[in-house]
Amino acid sequence: MDGAVEAARRGHDTVNCPVGWVYLDYKQSDDPEEPIPVSRLTTLERVYAFEPVPADLEPELAHHVIGSEATIWTEYMDSPRTVDYMAFPRLCAFAETVWSSGDRDFSEFSDRMETHLKRLDAIGVEYRHAEGPLPWQKRPGVPGR
Repeated sequence: MDGAVEAARRGHDTVNCPVGWVYLDYKQSDDPEEPIPVSRLTTLERVYAFEPVPADLEPELAHHVIGSEATIWTEYMDSPRTVDYMAFPRLCAFAETVWSSGDRDFSEFSDRMETHLKRLDAIGVEYRHAEGPLPWQKRPGVPGR
């Protein structure tokens, strides 16, 4: 977020994408059966807690933060199924953080996600379930799969 803060302070508009919050190619739990155990832990709750406007940016400069993006690098993802798993439902949490304003409550978000996950099921998105990877989503004993 340092780059976004500095850009805004210099009068530039900025779109932020902080590594520790919205890189969706990072692992979702410390479970050794996560399909891609890359880098730091970025849970659904962490993505939902993301604040697009940096806390240390002066309020009068907040208008320079014109957006945010989530990143997903696919060099370790061998199929669209794996991309689905890595992106969803974290991408849903990201969308709510950048498309809504005001206070957010993760438990309320979780309640709404129950309905949304049914939509993802209906269209065949192979998202990560709260309980962890399904049998066919687990890493087959190959480090870095």
